[in-house]
Amino acid sequence: MLLVFCISSLLIAEEILLKEKMKLAKKDINYKVYISPLIIPDVGFGICDSSKTGIFYHEFTFYLHGIYYSFGRGKDYFARFGVKLENRFFLKSDRSGFNFFFILGGERIYYDLPLDPGGSSGYNPEWRVFPDLAIGSGYSWKLKNNNYMRVSADIGLKAVLGNIYVTYVW
Repeated sequence: MLLVFCISSLLIAEEILLKEKMKLAKKDINYKVYISPLIIPDVGFGICDSSKTGIFYHEFTFYLHGIYYSFGRGKDYFARFGVKLENRFFLKSDRSGFNFFFILGGERIYYDLPLDPGGSSGYNPEWRVFPDLAIGSGYSWKLKNNNYMRVSADIGLKAVLGNIYVTYVW
């Protein structure tokens, strides 16, 4: 009797339309690239996922970032590499206008620069690890084809006290 009930339930049950399945499976994934031209310049690439959380529209981004400078020939260079997670919140559904965000991450910085030109003190080049914990806010302009241009600034516990970012989202 139970077997007959289960089989008849499967035959009678309504199949979800393909369009509804695609809507449920669709993720709003975007890509970001930013430059941070001030203090210690930085370039980053990120992948972000968007959703609605309460009254805010939420964007979660995973970034890989870094920069490498070489000064002349030899071993004098500066390198900065890291990863960070960014949670950004918007009030508008189209993710434009003012927004605020939180950053959690870490980075490694290597500096091999003789900072004393007189040579009176030596230097010890090595990799240093710094946390990247920050809060910030910014403004987002919606462009054509659901692309965005953003300007934002943050401040926190990191290798540099704060930074300014120019970001393009596609």
